[in-house]
Amino acid sequence: MADEKPAAASKKRNDPTSQLARGELVHAEVKPLDLSGVPTVIAGIVAWALAFVVVLIFRDDLKRSGDEWWLWVTVAGFGLGWIGLAYCKRRWSSIQAGHGAPAHED
Repeated sequence: MADEKPAAASKKRNDPTSQLARGELVHAEVKPLDLSGVPTVIAGIVAWALAFVVVLIFRDDLKRSGDEWWLWVTVAGFGLGWIGLAYCKRRWSSIQAGHGAPAHED
């Protein structure tokens, strides 16, 4: 009988999800790094611009293989990035003015 108690305790799951469910783990109060999203969108715009240059370099190879449409994919990504930048700037201005909901909810 005394041997059964340690066996039952050893069956306790130690994965992080189980520990969190039992209240053994506590979430740290960590704020998001980028609330506005503007730096991330700018990085995406730069990445699409670089992709355009790379695709432009290989345009002849893409034309031969029938994959020249990749050039337009990079143009679309670049253009949509500018739309995303306008959206993020507008959203961030609204949050700063106190009119929008905060990006982080508890």
